[in-house]
Amino acid sequence: MKSSIATLAILGGLAAGPAWAQNPATVPGGSQAGSSVFGTPGSRAGGLPGATANTTTISGAKTRDPKVYTSSSSLPEPTPVDELKPPTIAMPNEAIEPWLLTKKDGPFMVLAKTFRGPDSEKLALILAKELRAKYNLPAYILRSKDFPGKSNIRGIPPQADVNVIQANVNVPEKFRTYDEAAVLVGNEKTLKGSEILLHKVKKIKPDCLNEMPHLFKWREGLSTALRTTNPYVAAQELYPHKHDKLVVQMNQTPRSIANCPGRYSLQIAEFTGRSTFNDKDERFQGLASLRKSPLATAADDAERLAAKLAKDPEVQRLGQPIYVYHDRRASRGFFGAFNVDRDPNAAAMRDSLLRLAVPLMDHNRPTGAIDTMIVPAGTLTDLSEMKANFQ
Repeated sequence: MKSSIATLAILGGLAAGPAWAQNPATVPGGSQAGSSVFGTPGSRAGGLPGATANTTTISGAKTRDPKVYTSSSSLPEPTPVDELKPPTIAMPNEAIEPWLLTKKDGPFMVLAKTFRGPDSEKLALILAKELRAKYNLPAYILRSKDFPGKSNIRGIPPQADVNVIQANVNVPEKFRTYDEAAVLVGNEKTLKGSEILLHKVKKIKPDCLNEMPHLFKWREGLSTALRTTNPYVAAQELYPHKHDKLVVQMNQTPRSIANCPGRYSLQIAEFTGRSTFNDKDERFQGLASLRKSPLATAADDAERLAAKLAKDPEVQRLGQPIYVYHDRRASRGFFGAFNVDRDPNAAAMRDSLLRLAVPLMDHNRPTGAIDTMIVPAGTLTDLSEMKANFQ
């Protein structure tokens, strides 16, 4: 089973692109055209098994990077488990809670390092303290047991709840995780800011890591840091959609959903534009056939329905306002304003509308019949995303 924090790093980080050889002709004092700027294949660097020296000639001086490996070489084997020595650094006894990541941190961050094992939380605390004290970086600790199975991807449940401030995981989930703690750095508000921070963090070589066990000896400091995001922040907050000027313009009406005081309302009708899978459909051939916008017709239908319902005495007795919402796909009619999604008054109102659905189409009604039957939805609609266009 993959680590939760490792998955987070993969989602939040950016994959590195291919490393291309530098053109020797562009290097002052470099080798002649056609000659390689790399070391002789098969040569060893720094005594590390499998390492091939990367030798570049710049201004007549040769430099050797023992940490670079060619594609034909193999990486050194990890340190055997029985050879891993316990940490020699003093373990802290202070509470870890003040250092835990919360929703207000970030949202764009850098995953500096992940620790696993029974001492993972204490080792993470040591690193976080050094990053704050010595490098003046906002460092936080994220434990995998605090968000098992969570996701901050929009539309993929379960996603981060907008009301979640910090982890509150109950049994048995909180025990079905690794002993794992990660150190996250930064309170960046943009992707660009996290990219700049990443280059800074990757160059840091904390002193405390020298007193901790190393599984991969050739890795130094925080060179493997990755960009990521705060998992307590929902995706719709990370990447908020921009206002659609056309949608805003279409909803400049007295019954606009923007005027609804509640967060929820009951959808009672929907009018859509024309669509087809037949590319030979004459209604879609040329501008002349589309001269009358189907979306404009849908908007007119929704406004006309709302106006007739608002004048009907039986509908007025329900004591709820009527709203409309237009976007690039359809126009919808809504009835009522509620602050909770399971308001009992909404259920009673829906039952009343269902009983009125057929009688409202009776042409013998004194107030006139509606042209389209209302179809109350089974549940209330959350208007938050719609209203976001007008904020």
